[in-house]
Order: sequence, then C-alpha cells, then structure tokens
Amino acid sequence: MIARVNGTLLQRKNDSVVVNLSGLGLRIESAPRIIAQLPATGEEVALYTHMHVRENELTLFGFNLEEEMHLFSLLITVSGIGPKIALQILEALDPSSFALAVLQGDVKSLTQAKGIGKKGAERIILELKDKVAKAGFTVESEFLARPDQLASTGAVSDAINALVVLGYSSKEAEAALRNLSVSEEDDVESLLRKALRKLSKW
Repeated sequence: MIARVNGTLLQRKNDSVVVNLSGLGLRIESAPRIIAQLPATGEEVALYTHMHVRENELTLFGFNLEEEMHLFSLLITVSGIGPKIALQILEALDPSSFALAVLQGDVKSLTQAKGIGKKGAERIILELKDKVAKAGFTVESEFLARPDQLASTGAVSDAINALVVLGYSSKEAEAALRNLSVSEEDDVESLLRKALRKLSKW
C-alpha cells in the first residue's frame, strides 16, 4: 500500500497530477479543489495517498491533508459511494464541514456534492452516524471540568464525534482537544478546526 508520495510535480490537470518519484511518473487522481492548492509544476510536492484496487486496475488518489485521506477512505465504505463520488464530496466540502453535516443530519449540505441526491445524503448520514455510535467513546469528566475549557460540554462532545467521523479514534480526538486555547465564543465548528490544526502537526 502506498500511503504517501514525495516528489516533483511534473504535470497537473483538473482531476489528476503526475509526480516524479525517483524517475517513475505516478499518476494521482484527486478533486480539483485539492489540486488547486498544490505548488506549481516543477516544484516539490507531498501527498497522502490511497490506493484503490479493482479487478484490472490500480488507481492512486492523492490528498493534501491526512483528514482528506481519512474521509475518502471512510466514504468509499458507504453503500453506493465509489471513488469518483467520494472525490465529488471532497470537492464540495472540506473534512470539518462534512463531519458537522453528518452529525447534524444536514442533508442539504451533503447534496451540494455532484452525484449526491437526498437519498444518498441520508444513507451517508445513517451509515456514518452508526460508525460514531459503534466507536463508543467517552469523554473524561476531568477533561470536561477544566476551567479553561467551554462551560458547555456539548460542544466538546460534538467535536469529538466529528473527529471520529473523520477516522480518528476517540482517544486521539480527546487528546487533540486537550489544552486548546478556547473562549466562550467557540462553538463545535471552531473547536473542530482547532483540533484538526493540532492533529496535522503531530
């Protein structure tokens, strides 16, 4: 399994790039939004990757963030969601927005993705909420009682739920939310974004 690729960006198209890896040109597919964030042709690039295996084909999908890779891997486990549709979802929603949409049952946000109708959005919410429920996470009471954290424990719990949706374990999620610099104005979305920034540095 190829999990990460570091090399020189040789070519970029709307839906794929070619990366030179020690003289080997790897074609890597991705969402246009992700490709637009890459450096210019000829510069060094680092991508998290997921190798999708079919009967007669191996396809490599690339992502700037580990959370994007987690989300892609999670989406293709949902009934009726293949790699192409998963990329459409990543094009329409960043990982934190997607996780919040699932937790809040926000069908409208999910249907922004091309190829996702109301029934598809409802199926995604149902199957991924089940994943969170099966994770069976618990938030330590002493963590929630910290004076420098939010008075409302609901925001912390929802932020942990969102991280679990993105593929992190409950322990990783709780650790990411510890000792964050927060204020009374922080809500679930802002906590989630801060935690993702912290996780990306680990």
